[in-house]
Amino acid sequence: MKSSPLVSIIVPALNRAETIRDMLSGLAHQNYPRDRAELIIVDGGSTDGTREIAQGFGATVVVESKAGPGAARNRGLRHADGEIVAHLDTDTIPTRRWLSALVRPFDDSKVYLVGGRILGYRPVTPAERYIAANGLHDPSNTLFREIFPFVPSINMAVRREAGLAVGWSEELITGEDVDFCHRLLHRYSTQIVYAPDAILFHRNRATDEGLRMQAWTYGEGVADMYLTYQNEVEWNALKTLKVAWTILTRATQPPLARACEACKLTTPERVEFSYYNRFWTLWFWRGFWSYWKHRTYRMPPQPNFIFRSEAI
Repeated sequence: MKSSPLVSIIVPALNRAETIRDMLSGLAHQNYPRDRAELIIVDGGSTDGTREIAQGFGATVVVESKAGPGAARNRGLRHADGEIVAHLDTDTIPTRRWLSALVRPFDDSKVYLVGGRILGYRPVTPAERYIAANGLHDPSNTLFREIFPFVPSINMAVRREAGLAVGWSEELITGEDVDFCHRLLHRYSTQIVYAPDAILFHRNRATDEGLRMQAWTYGEGVADMYLTYQNEVEWNALKTLKVAWTILTRATQPPLARACEACKLTTPERVEFSYYNRFWTLWFWRGFWSYWKHRTYRMPPQPNFIFRSEAI
């Protein structure tokens, strides 16, 4: 019987003592052969006990002084011994069959990149409910799109040789997984394989302010990708018109949804979603146009109003 391939699990970490224990516990209970998996925590200088918790679970901890997830993942790749490298984050919780399901597609030698399924972990706050409902981290929404298909790095596996050949961008603040997938797919003329049984839960942004920051930085990352690869993917007037239409329609959805709720034609959940969808859209595209104009990552301006979920 063919033995399971050696897998290196690489996790960037920086002061994540609050969540890393749950992730490590999930990894400790995988149904994958323990002698065929190594766990590497790439620490960016934690001061809250993150390293000690990781070492207590038997993880190898290496330190990377350069900030950013790209530098951490490159350091992990260089340290890894596995034929396959699996990536996840400290704010995720893998299910018991996560690793075996994520690795299985690599039985086909033509497979270079695999993405698993991501579910929101116990969404409680309005911001968490919105992210879970809009499929922000759902690979099925990003794997097969025409422009910049990708799988989020919080649930990804790649052949180590391919990962080393392509490398992770260490300049990108966000969207480094989009960039990584883009270059890998072009280099190897391949496609991403979706492994829906490779399930993990992700702790989404819980506050409105966290959601605002995430929308802004994601918008910046998309603009960075279009500018970096403008010889391959053109931003034109038609795209601008589509964005304007999206902003307009989502801006009008909340009052319409509220009116429908008054007539019992929709649910409070749909009303809440419409408000947060407008909120996300406005800050995403503000981040996009900020980067497009300034060609650099910037802190978003303070909102000229306070967005309070309890007011919905």
